[in-house]
Amino acid sequence: MTKQIHFLYISPLDGYVFNPHRPEGLIFIDPEKGVEIEIRCSGKMGDFDFGYSNLELRVKISHNVTDRQHFVVASLIDQRIILPEECPVQLPYARAEKEVITSGGEIATGYSPTADFLPNDLQDICILIGKELEKYSERFLQLLRWVEKADGSVKIRNSQDQRFNLYWKTTQYNYKPVPWPRQAPFTSTIGGITWSEEDRRKFNRLWETADIQEPLGHQLLREAKSIVDQNHRSALLICYSALEVGIKQHISNCSPAAGWLAMYAPTPPLFKILRDYLPKIHGDKQDFSNWAAITAELNIINAFTEDRNRLAHRGESIKGSIEDYLRITDDLLVAFDVFEGHVWAKNHVSRKFGELLGWESHGRMSFTIKLLQ
Repeated sequence: MTKQIHFLYISPLDGYVFNPHRPEGLIFIDPEKGVEIEIRCSGKMGDFDFGYSNLELRVKISHNVTDRQHFVVASLIDQRIILPEECPVQLPYARAEKEVITSGGEIATGYSPTADFLPNDLQDICILIGKELEKYSERFLQLLRWVEKADGSVKIRNSQDQRFNLYWKTTQYNYKPVPWPRQAPFTSTIGGITWSEEDRRKFNRLWETADIQEPLGHQLLREAKSIVDQNHRSALLICYSALEVGIKQHISNCSPAAGWLAMYAPTPPLFKILRDYLPKIHGDKQDFSNWAAITAELNIINAFTEDRNRLAHRGESIKGSIEDYLRITDDLLVAFDVFEGHVWAKNHVSRKFGELLGWESHGRMSFTIKLLQ
């Protein structure tokens, strides 16, 4: 008899409501793919009342596995044992000088092993199933809200890694969480208002020039960043508009004679403007002298343009990295500020961008956070 692992993917549906006369929710089954999808209220009976902010989208599927894979998962779920001969991590294993997994694989109470304790083939299965169930959940909800004209958040999932929403079991009993991936350190940029004495002087100079406003490109980029986690497609389109507007306004500010063409004529390829036209209007500026050094960075713009056209004109999925597009747009908008005389903006580019241009800049301040299990 073929062994199976049963998977469950759960995603909260924030902002959606359901028929108050159907507190049991709905169930949809695709027998060909072996997928069962349901929407139900996750709250108590008193919470049903439309199920507002308590709805869950749950997708189930079963996956055929070998006897060995089934035994590894069953041992982990039912007995809380990591099989030493199947574990890629050397046992015993300690955290903060305390043994949390013995040499025999017994897991201490309160400790949850991460995905790297699973055999590599099981890790691959979890990634595969997580992506597959995420795909089914997104398509199901998109079609459902289209057919029923249902209002609700664009966001369907709340994490970048599908395994944070994934559960499994080997029997008819309750699902247990799939081990989460180990969290690597990550770097974040410090935002916020510092208002140093130098900040005050810079602000005063800007304030005294009555016609200076925050450039529209910066405003659009801020909008793109604010929604990238909820809707990366809209974020990409807004980010591209931010760069396009930023380039046009920059040319108008620096070369008034070309301003009308920049604002009203069809926009030529952004990469060519950045590579070929900007040197014509900034060639004599010291801060621009190393512009050729960022050619490799500018190549990102070609991929950005292709993805923007792929999405806007053909409705296809993007292939590049939205994070790269946001970063290069940010750096270029800040560079335009510098070329327009706002030398203080040098400290706002990323460290790599500033080094390539030869600017004496520390880059945006950042910090690294290491998450412990």
